[in-house]
Amino acid sequence: MKTSSIIGAAGTTLALLWTQSALAQPSCRDLTFTGPVARQFPDARDACLGVETREGRQYAHFNARIRNVRGNIVEAEFKLPDGSYTRQISFTPDPDARVRIAGRDYRYRDLSRGQELDVWLPPDRWEIVVPQDPEQSFAAAPTVAVFAISEPTPSVAANTLPRTASVLPLTGAFGGLLTVLGFAVAGIRRRLF
Repeated sequence: MKTSSIIGAAGTTLALLWTQSALAQPSCRDLTFTGPVARQFPDARDACLGVETREGRQYAHFNARIRNVRGNIVEAEFKLPDGSYTRQISFTPDPDARVRIAGRDYRYRDLSRGQELDVWLPPDRWEIVVPQDPEQSFAAAPTVAVFAISEPTPSVAANTLPRTASVLPLTGAFGGLLTVLGFAVAGIRRRLF
């Protein structure tokens, strides 16, 4: 009897300790995205990989894929849980800022299309935050670099054609069809009467 009571008490204590530790760690579901982030990135909560706290503020962790680099302007898109990506965003990092990808340091201007990097986004401002020292973790880095994100640019889906055509060819085809129909009706009338 005593052994089962001790095991039950130990199990209950472990369950309570586990519950408290799970409640103490913030998750993406705990964040409330507001302002421009909520308007321009409605899938932020779904794309969030985790939450880290730095200097008393919470930041959402995201994976971003580089789309294009022009001069010092970096265009990227956030990865969603289903593997698809959001619309393009762009930001202008400091020319000397570096990022670590697969154990190698890069300047932002040296990034190439398709590379993926970890970024952190405050839930209330449209900006990317990364550690200035790529060796450090985000929460432990002594300094971080903050880059404002430009207004997200709408991108054209890959399977759509540019809208350069006019309705003139359609109008011509419709007129030709009516002309053929007119000749057919005239031919039928001559045969019947």
